[in-house]
Amino acid sequence: MSEWTANSRIYGSAWSTPELLGIFADEPRTRAWLEILAVLAEVEAEHGLIPKKEAAKVAAACRKTAVDEAFLDEVAEGYRETGHSTVGLIEAMRKRCPGASGEWVYYGATVQDLTDTWLMGALKEARALLDADLEGLESALEELVRRHRDTVMAGRTHGQQGLPITFGFKAASWLAEVRRHRERLAQIAPRMEVAQLCGGVGSLSALGPDALKVQRAFCERLGLQQPEASWTVSRDRLAEWANLLVLIAGTADRIGHEVYNLQRSEIGELSEGFVTGTVGSITMPHKRNPEIAEQLGALSRVVRANAQIVNESLVHDHERDGRSWKSEWHAIPELTMAAGKALNLLRKMVETLTVHPDRMRANLETTKGYTLSEAVMLALAERIGKQSAHQLVYDAAMRAIEAGTPLKEAIAKEPAIAEHFSAQEIDKLFDYANHTGACGALADRILKTGK
Repeated sequence: MSEWTANSRIYGSAWSTPELLGIFADEPRTRAWLEILAVLAEVEAEHGLIPKKEAAKVAAACRKTAVDEAFLDEVAEGYRETGHSTVGLIEAMRKRCPGASGEWVYYGATVQDLTDTWLMGALKEARALLDADLEGLESALEELVRRHRDTVMAGRTHGQQGLPITFGFKAASWLAEVRRHRERLAQIAPRMEVAQLCGGVGSLSALGPDALKVQRAFCERLGLQQPEASWTVSRDRLAEWANLLVLIAGTADRIGHEVYNLQRSEIGELSEGFVTGTVGSITMPHKRNPEIAEQLGALSRVVRANAQIVNESLVHDHERDGRSWKSEWHAIPELTMAAGKALNLLRKMVETLTVHPDRMRANLETTKGYTLSEAVMLALAERIGKQSAHQLVYDAAMRAIEAGTPLKEAIAKEPAIAEHFSAQEIDKLFDYANHTGACGALADRILKTGK
């Protein structure tokens, strides 16, 4: 990782949460690796693969070793000298195991047995953190939908005002996506919670005649499932995880992008909650920038880019290919931390989001009623037929646009149209709240499906 990413003491908080960094950083990862090696020694001793007394010493050494700066430096130096992923760790632990017990460290296992098993345990912890933020986000969105079920605003297509909708309806679409992501997280769990103990080519050849029993005990002791076969070159589980996080981060980016646009000075319908002391610009003191919304976009790009690396890892040579699975060591933690940070920020943004109904109404009014031309045409169609109604409203609208006249005024002054409506009916036709269609009902339906 570079000095700008999650490990940075200055900028790390932009790319991860403390909880996720507490899973993927060197110290917690190495502690978890040592616990896996301790369990491996104990299980192998129970099945007669290594001496019980020596295994107990290995397990004790693994659990009492202080994973401090000195230890990490020693392991790192071993990697630099050998170029092998775990020789530095093995040698460091061999020195710390009393007597000859160090000969039995890491017996019968290979790098991916350790790293893949750790990764699946780490992602199990990460899923719980992500789901907690999704749950909080779901609750915040439910409240937003209820509060603004009938808050009228412009629905926009192709960047232009189209027809009136409600903000509750817009937020309900966000809510529905978040709920689907929670379903997906639950559905992926059984496929992800699988350990790895398969040896060099996946045949378990070093684990003796009871190899499958050893494997099962090892997996169960670590709270993971036994794999049906080696998955050292079968990385679909991790590709599924990466692409699920693309979907989740994509929702965060979509919501953030909408807030970014609706917070524009010219629109001003939404704004991120302002925290006193936040600085938007060091040159323009008045600025209140959409900081969270922009960061959601940056984090989502990090997730998508790293997911592509994981997708490349679907293709391996034969029974082992370091080009593929070693690239996951970079991509999986990066995209998991970025997605987790995105969810954490999105939850905060939604919980503190400021909605400006007056600006929503004012922006609708800037169209001078032309977004209601469909409603006028449909009402007139009930009395004179659709084609005739369309032509009359079209002609009146074109003339009014040329003259800079509001549509309501043009309709009231057009005899061929006005004769079919009373003044009260025309007023009703030009009340935006009467033309949001099924927005309220759809928002209610989405709220109800969550119960």
